Parts: sequence; C-alpha cells; structure tokens
Amino acid sequence: MDHKQLVSIIQNMTGVYLTDDKIYLLDSRLRDLMKEHSLQNYDEVAARLIGGTDENFTHRLIDQITTHETKFFRDESIFNALVDQMIPEWMDRRGISASSPRSETLSIWSAACSTGQEPYSIAMIIRDRFPLIYPNLRITATDISRDSVERAKAGYYTNFEIQRGMPPHMLTKYFTQEKDGYRITNELKTGIDFKTHNLVSDPFPGRFDFIFCRNVLIYFDEATRKTILVKLRDSLKDDGALVLGSSENLIGSLPNYIVREAGLARYYEFSTQVTFFK
Repeated sequence: MDHKQLVSIIQNMTGVYLTDDKIYLLDSRLRDLMKEHSLQNYDEVAARLIGGTDENFTHRLIDQITTHETKFFRDESIFNALVDQMIPEWMDRRGISASSPRSETLSIWSAACSTGQEPYSIAMIIRDRFPLIYPNLRITATDISRDSVERAKAGYYTNFEIQRGMPPHMLTKYFTQEKDGYRITNELKTGIDFKTHNLVSDPFPGRFDFIFCRNVLIYFDEATRKTILVKLRDSLKDDGALVLGSSENLIGSLPNYIVREAGLARYYEFSTQVTFFK
C-alpha cells in the first residue's frame, strides 16, 4: 500500500512528520479505525480525509496518530524551576510580594497538554507554594486531540495514571477517590481553560507569562518547528519564558534567546529588540 499521500495529509493536518522508519505507526495506530470503517488501504483513508465529510473520522484519526504520553510532574526539575526561579523573578519584576500580592494575573499556556496532567501539575504546585497568588492564576491548556481535551476536562485518572508521578500529599489534597481512580477537585478545574487547538493551523492565543510546549516539536520537521516557535514567541509577553522538553532546544531555530538554567532544568527568554523572521 502506498503511504506517501496519507503521510503528507497527516503532516498538513497535524504537523506530525512520519519519517520512513516510523511508517509502521500507520498500521499499528490506524488498523482498528480502518477496520471499523471498512477501509482497505491507505489510499482509501486519504480519500476519506480529503472528502472532509466525516468530521468524527478526522478527529478519530488525529487522536490515533498523535502521541499522548504524559504523566503528572513529568521532568520534575522544570516544576521546581517554575516555583523556585521563574515565578519569584516574575514577582520581583512586578514588585509583588508573596505575603501581600497585588491582583496581577499570572498567565500560563500548557500547549499540547494531552490528557491534562501537565496543567493540573502546574496548578497544584503553584497552589501549594504561592497560595495568595493562586487566585490570580489563569491557565490555558490545549491539545489537538478532542478526546484528550475531554478527558482533561473531566479530570478523572486511573490508579495507574496517579501512580506515575503524583506526590502522596497532593493526591490527598487535590483529588477525591472514585471507583478505580481519582478525580481532581473543582477548585483546580475552574482555574484551567481546556480547549482543542492545532499548533499547525489555528491562531495562537496570547499573551502569556510562561508557555509550556514540551515534547511535541520533536514530531515535526524543521520548517514546521521554526514556524511554531516564532508563533510561540509572539504569544509570550515581552518578559515571558518558553519551556520546551528536556531533549528539545532552540539551536538554529530562533535568534536572540537566552538559555536560563535552574538546577537540571532549562527554559528560554528572548530579547525584546529582535525582529523575528516569518
């Protein structure tokens, strides 16, 4: 079966670039969907997508082809950097005291948030460390997968998902136990705006103090990465910071950035004097 047309369509739709050594993912991830819709080959899948008449099929394919690997407090060092360095410096620049904060909104975008573990982790650690600032925290959390966003909104996680990274004291404080799992408290839910968003084709929200866009750019080709990174920078406030995955970096992708380090974590700040390429 020829896969080239389908690979091109998937890349245009999602940004996901399937190199030749990753083509096996088409079979492993789309097999059940193709069987359910009686599609015999990749050309028929491509034709179904090009037709554009079955929105549910398109959403299902996007959900199947994109990666949803995540866990609570993934790469713990960046969460420590957030509360030990990034937020304290943000407060200093605005003359805010932790004991008597002004009503300054702290805005954070969790891009490609999957099923919500990242934005909930951000909310929990800020609620713990900066309880007086927390009421002014606004988190926007987005993902291309409609099913993942709905799961994130529900805030329900299995015992297995909870065991992957959740500190016991936060489990007690921010979750209620239900059959075979736990549900996040309404207090945390109400501070997070979950919505579907395509990093390739949708307008970017803004502007934010911090943007987390971790472990997603690795699935895109270089041209798509550069385009998205420019848009992410434009979605930051002038003194904002961008957080990428621990294996990702900006080398060769954007000019005039400063690498900031905090323990094992790193994040990026940008010069306000530079004109970014388009």
